[in-house]
Amino acid sequence: MKLNEYKKLSEEEQYSLLWEHGVLVDACIEGEVKKLLYAIDNFFIELWCHVITNKVLWKLSFKQGRLLEKYVISD
Repeated sequence: MKLNEYKKLSEEEQYSLLWEHGVLVDACIEGEVKKLLYAIDNFFIELWCHVITNKVLWKLSFKQGRLLEKYVISD
C-alpha cells in the first residue's frame, strides 16, 4: 500500500491497517506522552498516546523528513 492510498482510508480503516500490519519501529516517552513509530510498507505512522490512559492524542503518517529524523541515531 502507498501512503496516498492509506490517507484515503477512513480513520477506522487506517487504525485497522495499523494494528494488523504495522511494525513497531521505535518508541519513547516524553512527559505524559508516549510516542510510537510504526512502519507499513514504505511509509511511517507516528502515534502520540497518553501514558496513563493510552488514549491516542495525535496520529500522523509520512514517508520521510524531519519527523523521521528524531528516530535516526547520528554520530
